[in-house]
Amino acid sequence: MKKITITLFLILFVSSLTAQVGQSRILEVKDGQMDKFMSGVAKKTQMYNNSEDSANFVTFQILTGPNATDFIRVRWMESINELDNPVDAEELSYWNKVARPYYTEGAARVWQRNAAASYVPEDSTGNLRRVIYYNYKDSGEQDFWRFRQRVKKSMVESGYGSAMNVLGCASGCNGNWVQVRFSHDGYSGQSADYGEPLQAMIEKYNELYGNDAYEQDSEKVDASLMPEGRRIRHLMLMPEMSSSSWN
Repeated sequence: MKKITITLFLILFVSSLTAQVGQSRILEVKDGQMDKFMSGVAKKTQMYNNSEDSANFVTFQILTGPNATDFIRVRWMESINELDNPVDAEELSYWNKVARPYYTEGAARVWQRNAAASYVPEDSTGNLRRVIYYNYKDSGEQDFWRFRQRVKKSMVESGYGSAMNVLGCASGCNGNWVQVRFSHDGYSGQSADYGEPLQAMIEKYNELYGNDAYEQDSEKVDASLMPEGRRIRHLMLMPEMSSSSWN
């Protein structure tokens, strides 16, 4: 058991060395200010965040849950070290002019992408995100991450057509929070992805890891979670409010 635990830790540690990092903020739009907010964020992003040397931002509108119609804006970085870079004064001043008056700031968090559990096929498209937030117990870490890595392997082997990105909360969360983000081409694309492609992935999972392994491992994940440790939200990528690398 100790050897398995050490091996799992090494896998996660190595993947974290090349993982990308996102600094996210929830932006709660003030009543009656939606058009001005969206226009301001789009203008600022197109002016200051579309070159190779500029900060890279992606913006999502929240579609479901308590913050529905608000936004999540994420500064996406190759390394958390980039947070040490000073904010350009002119860029910040412009943001304060065209966007800051129209929102209040909610929760801020730092998320780290886990490459060992994430899967992005070639030509993956779709602006809709179905995001499952998990909060697992300390004692459930091994069962949780084993399942996530096995799902990634099964997606690769089955040729799953949609992306799945797995991010762990590095700062700003209480507990072991993880978000698993599935990309879909609208709600019809979600329905299609969870039909035959999902079944093919489950069949490959059982082929790789044993009969009924998917169901058994899923049950172990359920047992690994804290009370109310699973939440589902839908988000929509807003291309005009995001850096061109996301379009």
